[in-house]
Amino acid sequence: MNASRMLPLVLLTMIGLSSGADGRPADVLTPENANEARLNRLQPPDKVLDAIGVRPGMAVAEIGAGHGRYAVQLAVRVGPGGKVYAEDIDAQALDHLRQRCRRWQLKNVEVILGDVIDPKLPPAHLDLIWIVSSYHHFDDPVTLLRRARSALKPDGRLAIGEWISIHEAGRDGTTAEALIHEMNAAGYALERQETFLKENNFLIYIFRIDMNR
Repeated sequence: MNASRMLPLVLLTMIGLSSGADGRPADVLTPENANEARLNRLQPPDKVLDAIGVRPGMAVAEIGAGHGRYAVQLAVRVGPGGKVYAEDIDAQALDHLRQRCRRWQLKNVEVILGDVIDPKLPPAHLDLIWIVSSYHHFDDPVTLLRRARSALKPDGRLAIGEWISIHEAGRDGTTAEALIHEMNAAGYALERQETFLKENNFLIYIFRIDMNR
């Protein structure tokens, strides 16, 4: 290989890029498949992370991280001085996420195999817990999030991005009333609601710990 062809490869390596199947550069935030790309269009990660307040250096957990669609976004946003705990009850999904992080040398992500009522997050350590498009799958969200509460710092926040329930369209989701009621029961108080993705049938809820519970 001559020097003129080696230079682009060196530059790609230096900035964390590799060549995709079509020959164009791909990076850690490139969607892995068509469904991930579709969800990223409906829930633009940069705008969502801005809305929930993710900043460099934060300790963030994602409950229901799956294959890592948002975990990699969080890892890049918090940077090497931050930490991401990617939790799920699906061991195979977490294996995929480990491989994904290894491929892109994301060393600030730790995967956690939780269970349906305990995410097993580190106590009193987190600035933020994030749940995206998973809440309606939880068997017992009240118990799960009540136990997760102890992982938050006193000023930590719980952010939930969830589909709006539209039964006539066949979409699974959770009504705002039900979600807020359940999180009140789990020991959280609603701080604000982000509605900029409402036209995509998606809302974001930001909760703080309710010190009265």
